[in-house]
Amino acid sequence: MTDRDLHYLLLVGHQRANRRIVEQVYARGLQPGQPKILEFLREHQGCTQKEIGRGCVLDKSSVTGLLRRMEEAELVRREVCPQDRRAARIYLTDRGMELAQWVQGIFDQVDALGWGDIPQEEREQCMATLRKVIRNFENREESE
Repeated sequence: MTDRDLHYLLLVGHQRANRRIVEQVYARGLQPGQPKILEFLREHQGCTQKEIGRGCVLDKSSVTGLLRRMEEAELVRREVCPQDRRAARIYLTDRGMELAQWVQGIFDQVDALGWGDIPQEEREQCMATLRKVIRNFENREESE
C-alpha cells in the first residue's frame, strides 16, 4: 500500500476529510450518516427513502434506521405520497433545514481545506477524473 495506489489515496483522503467533519457534527448530536442525509435532503426535498439511499450510497436498512432517528429528533417529516399511498416523501423540518445549512458550511470548509492552493483548472481535472473512476466502479457493478 503506497501513495501510488488509487485505493490507498481514496482511503486516506476520505479518512482525513471525514475526521474534520466528524469532529464538528457529532459534537452537535448528529449520528454517523445523518449529515449526508441532511445535505441530500437540503437539495432534494420531498424525495423517497429509496432516492436517499441511492444519493447517499446507503443500503435500505441503514436509511430506515437513520430516518427513524431523525424523525424522532424532529429533523425530518414524512408525508404519504398521494400518487402511491405505499410510498412516503421525506422533508426537512425547519430545525432540520437549519442543521442542514450548518452542516453544509462544515462541508464547504472541509472542501476548501482540501483544495488549499490548488488552481481551479487542476480542481476541475481532478473532479473529472474521480467521476470517471466512480463510473468505472459502477459499470463493473452493473455487469456483475
